[in-house]
Amino acid sequence: MGENRTLRVYGRAPIQGGKVNTVSAVRRVAAVIVGALLATMTLGGCASVEVSPPISSCHSYKAPSSYGSFTIQQAATGRAIQWGAYPNASYSGTLYVVDVYVNGKRYDAKSQTYAPHGSVSAATAAKNSGKIMNVSGYVTYGKQVVLEFSMQCRIM
Repeated sequence: MGENRTLRVYGRAPIQGGKVNTVSAVRRVAAVIVGALLATMTLGGCASVEVSPPISSCHSYKAPSSYGSFTIQQAATGRAIQWGAYPNASYSGTLYVVDVYVNGKRYDAKSQTYAPHGSVSAATAAKNSGKIMNVSGYVTYGKQVVLEFSMQCRIM
């Protein structure tokens, strides 16, 4: 979990002498089918995937998303960091599970029945200035995963 993946299919079957090379076309179709199946299994049946923006400062991180509001804010270098993941109503659920990592080490974890939010202390932020913070999680409705998300930024 926490990785953004996208399945892209490029190209056409090669044409040789005005005819479609059927062996190559069949191989490409098989590769597309296998790729689609792997993507479906990997994403746990999620219908949509978004790609995160490049890693930037935690000063004002906002993930552009049609799925809800996903933000991280840090007022200045060495100050505390606030974060929140607020899915739209159609992606809200019965359980929200989140892991927060600072410089690759687990800092916090949540498993709760409401939209998650939290903070990283100023002392931890100051000690890890320039390092990466990652907030990743998923939302379930019953036993069905309805949303997975991941946010990353560079601590000031």
